[in-house]
Amino acid sequence: RNQGPGRLERQEQNMSVAIVGSGAVGVALGSRLAAQGDFAVTMAARDPAATVTKLEAQGVTLKVASVAEAVAAAEVVILAMPGANDDAGIKAIAAGLPSVAGKVVIDATNPLSAFPALEVRWTGTSGGEVFAEALPEAAVFKAFNSLGVEHMVNPAGKDMFVAGDERPEYKAKAMAVVQAVGFKGRYVGPIRYARNLEAMAELWIHLAVPPSGSTKENWGRAWTYKVAEE
Repeated sequence: RNQGPGRLERQEQNMSVAIVGSGAVGVALGSRLAAQGDFAVTMAARDPAATVTKLEAQGVTLKVASVAEAVAAAEVVILAMPGANDDAGIKAIAAGLPSVAGKVVIDATNPLSAFPALEVRWTGTSGGEVFAEALPEAAVFKAFNSLGVEHMVNPAGKDMFVAGDERPEYKAKAMAVVQAVGFKGRYVGPIRYARNLEAMAELWIHLAVPPSGSTKENWGRAWTYKVAEE
């Protein structure tokens, strides 16, 4: 069953999470999860000392470790670094990770082209699917990609779409993380639907980040996607 924001079921407590990427999205997700108390959150950094200094300058207190150490200890790995648009770039990100066998990997990246176009790939497969192919021993999900960082800071029960591995034990972990951040998780199906989530991200970006894309419309950054249920 879907759970609204709040305490997690007992089996999903004390989950270890590594976040690869210490930009605004990674820090927002890490801070939200760490505040829950049910998660052991580690920022996975190429240069841990520099990352600690960066976070301290922002007034953020999060555990930091090397990528190898953080990922090895984690049940869930969130990819929150800048994405890549082409297969080679996405596979290079995957190849730069230590073993993620048996782990949940949540891809929060978007495969965007350069500014100002900021277009996702329209090659027939999504960046999420390329990650899943490159990391076959992991359970790969796409989430946290379709809204801007201010919604990670203040999720307030907003809808967050999730696509990925259908196996119940892995799906439960991914959805628990989405819930704990503060979103209402909306699982849509296997990783093939990352294509749709990435297209949603492109639309949000083009309407929220002028002058990106081809539209002259500017909706601002406060709007979100919402499922209307009657």
